[in-house]
Amino acid sequence: MALSASAALRSVNTSHLGAWSDAKMGVEHSGADPSFRTPGAEGGSARVGRARRLVSAAVFAVAVWLVWRQVSAMSLSGFLGALAATPAWAVLLSVAFTAASYACLSGTEWLALQALGHDLSFRRAAAVAVPAYAVTNSAGFSPATGAIFRAKLYGRDGLSAGQGAAVSLVAGLAVTLSGLVTAGLVMLLAPAAFGAALRGPAWAPPLVGAALALPGVLWFYAFTPKAPAWLGGGRTSLRRSKRALGLSVGLGDWLFSSAALFILLPGSDLAVFPTFLAAYVAGSLLSAATGVPGGIGVFEAIVLALSAVFAQVHETAAALLLYRCVYSLGPLAIWGGVVLIRTWRRRRSRRTPPAATNRGGRR
Repeated sequence: MALSASAALRSVNTSHLGAWSDAKMGVEHSGADPSFRTPGAEGGSARVGRARRLVSAAVFAVAVWLVWRQVSAMSLSGFLGALAATPAWAVLLSVAFTAASYACLSGTEWLALQALGHDLSFRRAAAVAVPAYAVTNSAGFSPATGAIFRAKLYGRDGLSAGQGAAVSLVAGLAVTLSGLVTAGLVMLLAPAAFGAALRGPAWAPPLVGAALALPGVLWFYAFTPKAPAWLGGGRTSLRRSKRALGLSVGLGDWLFSSAALFILLPGSDLAVFPTFLAAYVAGSLLSAATGVPGGIGVFEAIVLALSAVFAQVHETAAALLLYRCVYSLGPLAIWGGVVLIRTWRRRRSRRTPPAATNRGGRR
């Protein structure tokens, strides 16, 4: 059965919005700009932090309860059968879409470095961005984790903690705004589908879509000599081709990440993918606002609530498990394996005695 437009508006993923929260908190804790600190700010920040943790814990508890309500009647045999019935081609496509999404995230990271005047290679940016997003998407650490992680890795390239946090801030904001632009463009391209879903006037979807797509102009205005200081004004302007590339990879990230889940959902119809994509972005923003790291539990609760529309509970649960493994845990496991291999090689090289040399300096 095809996903209805109104039902698709409930589908979510929160892996991307952690980037903006991570970056913001990272700048606050890195000491990048002392002017942000005002009298009483530390006490206020502590109270806000405690309130956020309490709200996050409450939302997580409710989400766990909702998940349990959905899966309590599910049989283990049915769940395992749904896993086994998932087509291999769907899993492979999900892996491919995940790789493409992380490549786009790496592109956003590299262009953020370029905009801030750090001439690092794309390969180096990817070597930092992929594990950073893998950690923040999977581990559920504090909001500052992503920025602190980047600050540590970029320190090897001569960047200070504040500069690393600034890169995290710019890249995270680019990811968030590109999600809004993605949703806006989809609403502009398929206004009829959204009009039916929202049951509003025909002019409402194009108007909302245009408003959401408006931040796209920032890719061609921020970090230019004419831009205000809070938009990076006064810096050397990037070429228009790089700016267009930055917007393209931002849109591509959301396209591929949503496709990585969509392809695993049973009964999904390609005709409703544009609506699903907009719902994916909207759900990500709403779920990130709850403060639950990675949307763990919240994501599953909402998607399971959607399951009655297009699939049985055990089928959707199987798709969710595969998606978490492919998009979140997969990159984290690969990065962890790379770190272990590099650590083992480094320790092995230290234990290997240097080759003997004669007095002439030759072996």
